[in-house]
Amino acid sequence: MLNLPDGWVQVWFLMPPGSNATSMGMGAELVAPDRVRLPRAPRGAFDAAMHDIFRVERDRDGQWWVKEKVAASGYCAIRIWAPDGNDLEHFEDVVLADFAPLQVSGAGMFGLVVLDVPPTADLPRVRWLLRDGERDGRWTVDELCVTAAWQAAAP
Repeated sequence: MLNLPDGWVQVWFLMPPGSNATSMGMGAELVAPDRVRLPRAPRGAFDAAMHDIFRVERDRDGQWWVKEKVAASGYCAIRIWAPDGNDLEHFEDVVLADFAPLQVSGAGMFGLVVLDVPPTADLPRVRWLLRDGERDGRWTVDELCVTAAWQAAAP
């Protein structure tokens, strides 16, 4: 059981077919009896970003399951993978340090980082850095949740 702050619950996302897991859980702030706000982007869920609000339902075992997004925050969620054979010991720290000057935060482990890109960030520069790192073989990029502004900022 997670040690969550008061007013927070463990929520579960169903993973798409072909994923390594069937579901993924994380803590989220309960903002209404059937609504949660995400504190960060989930590592494996698509169409979910930091501060998005989701409708949730409890199952008969008392677990909260994410059903649908009801409010988008404007954040984007970008997943970065370390290339095979890369030294994973400091990968997350290096990636987060690369993006910190652009107002981008995130979290990672085991050669995977999910960036929380705020709507106020310099989106063209973030996209350029992502593309540059991918072209140089430093990482592979997946767009988990993006906005129209993100799409418009394509390099």
